[in-house]
Amino acid sequence: MSRIRRSSWWLACAGLLLAAGLLVAAEPVEVVALAGRVRWQALLAAFAGTALLALLRGARLSVLTAGGVSLARGSAAAAAAQLATGVLPLRLGELALIPLLRAAGLPGALRALSVIVLARVLDALAVLLWATVAAALLGGHPATGAALLAVAGAALAAGWLTTVWALRRVAPRLRRAPGCRRQAVRQLLRVRREVRALARAPLRAGTAIVLSVAIWAAIWAVTLVLLRGMDLAWPPGGVLLGVLGAAFGSALPISAVGTFGTQEAGWVAALAGAGVEARAALAAGFACHFWSLVFMAAIGVVALVYLAAARPDSTERGLLARLTSLLSSERAP
Repeated sequence: MSRIRRSSWWLACAGLLLAAGLLVAAEPVEVVALAGRVRWQALLAAFAGTALLALLRGARLSVLTAGGVSLARGSAAAAAAQLATGVLPLRLGELALIPLLRAAGLPGALRALSVIVLARVLDALAVLLWATVAAALLGGHPATGAALLAVAGAALAAGWLTTVWALRRVAPRLRRAPGCRRQAVRQLLRVRREVRALARAPLRAGTAIVLSVAIWAAIWAVTLVLLRGMDLAWPPGGVLLGVLGAAFGSALPISAVGTFGTQEAGWVAALAGAGVEARAALAAGFACHFWSLVFMAAIGVVALVYLAAARPDSTERGLLARLTSLLSSERAP
């Protein structure tokens, strides 16, 4: 077994232990009771919010690709990718967006990966902005949050300028280098090209930023609706802080099933700062995560079917298309 594969197994085991331990601490009976207590009106509203979230993500993909991906196919790719992220371990679901974008009509794995990198940078900026809002809602001084946002933005800009400067020095030498070094340089050059193209189109860049902010607003709203459906009247600022904490936790590549465990850990740690008791936060976090996964599964399966049917002549239909074809051939006499 290779060192990378062995490390992945250890990380997955650590994530499984973390999820199991947090679930035991939350008391499974309480988690089931909370999940079953959500009123049907809240479930419908949360499902609609999850569908809107897929549309927002699809619109951002369409904007980032300058129309290379349509709104419908971009939304389907985003929904299917969210499902993959929700069930695959070690953040492998992020990589599923590469073939999904190709199935949606975006040629080239390098460009697809560059679009994903751009989307993650925009997500990071949106999270920082909403962290400022959360601090203001919880009684913090807005100027402090704005200063932190400015410092973080300056750090990102400095990091990007440093990367570009380093690329100019090493790219000519490594273009012909063998193996992964050449591939890494090609990828960085492609990301630089995408960033430059976005910077030269201020309207498109502004739209992508607005959509990124709206995406996290939708996540916050869906979470609030589910909590209200459980009769948990936690303050909106505290819930927003919990959502952002869950996002940071989800980014850790140590989960065994989707983002279970790491997401709840970040959620609880953030809500503790808002004065929410840890066990109650854990139970509510698992219950919200369960319903979110149900919504993502329902929308994601439909999205996969749509992507498979939208390009019947394509050889890149995705796993669901291949499975459907296999089952059909087995049923044939």
